[in-house]
Amino acid sequence: MKKLHWALGALLLLSLPLVVPAADAQTKAETKAPAAKAKPKSACNAKTDEAACKADATCAWVAALMDAKTGKQKRKAYCRSKPKPPAKKEPAKK
Repeated sequence: MKKLHWALGALLLLSLPLVVPAADAQTKAETKAPAAKAKPKSACNAKTDEAACKADATCAWVAALMDAKTGKQKRKAYCRSKPKPPAKKEPAKK
């Protein structure tokens, strides 16, 4: 009878590593699903015209980067959103 208990215990211990990773993988997949959603791009990223970008106060135009030797364009020009100004700290009261 003791041999049967030892055999069942050993079988249980050997099968445990096979069951735990499968359950762990399933929970990881469930938790990653909401995080996998892409951030919505800003309105500035959608603008391709320099005049339209400069007309918006929250956007900044980044000029194209040209190679001086070859004269070829290294990076396209694009519109991006301006960084938010840091919050002003109140001076310490004496």
